[in-house]
Amino acid sequence: MDRNYSRAKKLARRVDIIGVGMSDLGLVTETPSLLNMTTRELWTWAAAEAIADAGVVASDIEALFVGNMIGEFTEGQYHLAYVLSQWTGLSMGNDAWRPAVRVDGACASSSHAIRSAVFAVASGAYDIVLAGGVEISNASWTWQAPGEPRRMSNTERVKAIYGHYDQGWELPNMAMLDHSLSQWLIAYAKHYGLSIEALYDILDARIISNYENGTRNPRAYWNRSLASVAHETGFDDVREFLRSPQNAPTCWPMRQWDGPRRCDGAAALVICAAEALPQSKARPVHYLGTGSALQSSAISRKMYTQPFIVEAGREAFAMAGISPEAVDVVEMYDYGPAEYLIPLEDLGVFERGAIGSALLSGQTLYSGSKPVNPSGGTSCGVVAGTVGSISAVHVVQQLRGQAGANQVNPPPKIGLIYDCGGGRDAVVHLLAA
Repeated sequence: MDRNYSRAKKLARRVDIIGVGMSDLGLVTETPSLLNMTTRELWTWAAAEAIADAGVVASDIEALFVGNMIGEFTEGQYHLAYVLSQWTGLSMGNDAWRPAVRVDGACASSSHAIRSAVFAVASGAYDIVLAGGVEISNASWTWQAPGEPRRMSNTERVKAIYGHYDQGWELPNMAMLDHSLSQWLIAYAKHYGLSIEALYDILDARIISNYENGTRNPRAYWNRSLASVAHETGFDDVREFLRSPQNAPTCWPMRQWDGPRRCDGAAALVICAAEALPQSKARPVHYLGTGSALQSSAISRKMYTQPFIVEAGREAFAMAGISPEAVDVVEMYDYGPAEYLIPLEDLGVFERGAIGSALLSGQTLYSGSKPVNPSGGTSCGVVAGTVGSISAVHVVQQLRGQAGANQVNPPPKIGLIYDCGGGRDAVVHLLAA
């Protein structure tokens, strides 16, 4: 039997996002608004906001899809979804609870949860569901002291996070993501003939762009001015600070401030069949398409381009029936600079070799011609396993014109979300106002 695997896939019926919500981002061991919270409280915060934003009630939700990456390590909790179904209030009224499933795809866990939810609604199995992600990435607690999380040691955190590597090959050979991403950068610079100084100009511009955007995001974990940080360290010039020993390379050419700022949090979306849209205050955002592809590791033949990202983008744009040129705003997982520069070009949002000049000319600022990470991106807070749902909340708010101080003007019409797990598991979502 012949099968045409290259045909453009379509959703069987139109799907909308009608509600979004998220917790503050921070540390449950330090941030006042999150202090001593577990995944249950974090998730309930985000879910309650999303349900209220949609103008529905918990009893309207037919199923739950939640992304979570390392709950076994932080809380000793397997089978998290059934707990969250109860905490969300998804009672069926007869001592039964709505079905719920936890989805794991490393840092892309919540994006896979969103995809699963969209497919469930598009198939007709459900009309209205809740999807998103929740994670505590920096603390742990036990059943003996559930209200007293303690900050994880770096050894504990590495053990938890690095569970996404192939334990039979990559981990024994120390094939870590930072090492691979450094090779992405080196290959990119070599391919486009960039000197190390020219590369650092681009890396500095990315950091400055993210932090400038993030200062306007009240829910970011880190929204301080980079200029103020530099000044406190004795530098009047931000770029001099970024080139100083205080920002020494961690995995050359990546430096300390090039990396993400890990934190805890949750985000949720109410996803609904357009034909079953409830009478509510909700302003629906249309889910146009999605794509996903894998790679056997974070290493590719050319390194300055990643086939799994190209394929994920191709699938998403084909499903949506639009071109990359139509994208007005991007929220993306940029664990490091390589996962900012290369995906934006592999997805076609910027032309090959053009992202550097776009950064240097301010195009990626929330006020620029092609805003990227108006929320501040992972520089201002990354929650492992929850990145995609947080990005989706920000994009929905942008498309609605409800993004507050970092609102893109005029409000964008098409938004792209890029998420990635372990440098080898790409997920793309395309949304429209």
